[in-house]
Amino acid sequence: MLKQMGVGLAAVALWVAPAVAQDSVYGGDSVAGLPDYYVVQPGDTLWEIAQKFLGDAYYWPRLWSVNEQITNPHWIYPGNYIYFQMGTDLGPPEWQIGESTHQAITPVVIDEETYECGPDIRFTSEWDSDIYDVPGFLASRQNVEVWGTVERARSGARYLAESDLLYLKVDDPDAFECGDTVSIFRRVKKKVRHPENSRTKFGDIYSVVADAQVVHRYGDYISAVVRDSVAEVERGDMVGPSQPLHIEVDVRNPDGDLQGTIVERLNYESLLGATREVVFIDRGRADGVRRGNSFYIIQQRDDFIDEEETSLPPSVVGRVVVLKVDEYSATAVVTDANRSIEVGDRLTQEVD
Repeated sequence: MLKQMGVGLAAVALWVAPAVAQDSVYGGDSVAGLPDYYVVQPGDTLWEIAQKFLGDAYYWPRLWSVNEQITNPHWIYPGNYIYFQMGTDLGPPEWQIGESTHQAITPVVIDEETYECGPDIRFTSEWDSDIYDVPGFLASRQNVEVWGTVERARSGARYLAESDLLYLKVDDPDAFECGDTVSIFRRVKKKVRHPENSRTKFGDIYSVVADAQVVHRYGDYISAVVRDSVAEVERGDMVGPSQPLHIEVDVRNPDGDLQGTIVERLNYESLLGATREVVFIDRGRADGVRRGNSFYIIQQRDDFIDEEETSLPPSVVGRVVVLKVDEYSATAVVTDANRSIEVGDRLTQEVD
């Protein structure tokens, strides 16, 4: 997948093939191969929308600049409108209504929040069979099975991805046969501790970057071709048992009475609190957690004062769904958020 993400900004034209119109998602006449607008669907991000329509995910800041009604790029919601007419060097961004042209002032898009009696709960929509990346895990070093390393590669490139041939130095080459698959991963953070109790340790965070298929065995080496990657492969990366890079789960509302905490996040380069961000929580198999379980993310604070106050009523600011479960921790993904999600935020399946 890495090589399919597109190339650099300067090498990509802004034109893309016309989208297939769907009345509930796309609107208006196509301009330069683009619809006038797109209606945000559950799980969408500006990154993915820019990739789909503009051909390069790194155009998301330009897309955001056109859509002044999106005050924070981390928080887009199903039903929001994303407009596409980017403007020119001589004119500002604009969109067309009939034959008239209007400069890009904020469109009138009403996204009302409805308040009902009871706890402050949002994100109750459910949807089936969404696929999420699982590019990492949290584990104690002694529990991580390492078979070898990426020693060399046929390519002269520093960063390796799909279709590249790797030469893996492994402890027992005879244990591998043609067609076997392995995972490529690296340690990205050491000694993760609980944000509320530093004596509680969870181990290290490992980023799983690719899986590869064995094609040959020669002396102390095995040759393997990268089949799927979510990040670049580098020489020195570790090799171990195959584990899924993508998991399909249904998104459901929390059901139970468990509580927990977000103890760490995987990618510090991602948008803070962005949907589809991978986080790690302090509840696992020993607590009864299973894949597909969900939790509300709650905060108790006045954003102006910006400090937690547990005497305030809890407010739901997001939701996570569990993708992978270990004994005392789990890997989860943020499926919804309306503000920044932070390490230390609390989780609950039942909001008082």
